[in-house]
Amino acid sequence: MKRLLTVSLLLHLMTAAAIGYAIHRLGGCAYTWTRLQNNTAGSYQHRVQHFERLDEQPGSIVFLGDSQVAQAEWHELFGDQPTVLNRGIAGESTQGVLARLPEILRHKPLKIFLLVGANDLIFGQKPADIALVYRTVVQKIRTDSPDTELYLQSVLPINNEQRNTGTSNAEIDALNAQIAQIARDFALPFIDLGTPLKDADGHLAVKFSQDGLHLNGVGYAVWKKSIEQYGLSN
Repeated sequence: MKRLLTVSLLLHLMTAAAIGYAIHRLGGCAYTWTRLQNNTAGSYQHRVQHFERLDEQPGSIVFLGDSQVAQAEWHELFGDQPTVLNRGIAGESTQGVLARLPEILRHKPLKIFLLVGANDLIFGQKPADIALVYRTVVQKIRTDSPDTELYLQSVLPINNEQRNTGTSNAEIDALNAQIAQIARDFALPFIDLGTPLKDADGHLAVKFSQDGLHLNGVGYAVWKKSIEQYGLSN
């Protein structure tokens, strides 16, 4: 028994040492927490500051949201007449979008396509709480930029059989129900991106993703088809 306890203690110490070394290699506790929040350490604030220093683009079309938005080449999918701006950032949350709205709205956008909420779920927030901030985002856009056409897009499905994403399709469906209700309340279009991306079991289909969370080129082609009816063309 004593030997078993000693072995168990040694294993725990080795695990703790491994975790401590990993945190050290990542740059310490604060830096590791930044990585957990923003996917790639430092890149979130880098992108925010970069966007703030770019010239205004009046009348542009803005794609706003998280990494699922950030990873698409929207200007190549839809052309640049009018100008298409990608304002997606990896690790983005609804609260982050709310904080970034002054930079977005300074362009006086013709259209905004919004997709955000997956990271809020991954970090343990409840759909109803996420929806409160989401509603505030929508209200601010409608108040501060009333001529902007705003499109609310559903949060994309995930596939936990490919990778443990940290959330579930049940949670995503619950959040999308909240977003759809916000769209109805503000008389805005709600775009269901999920249905054409799902397999028979309701997961993000393997043919559209290599990691169960982000889309590949075929997936973005489906996304494009889902929204091109809203005054977008190439």
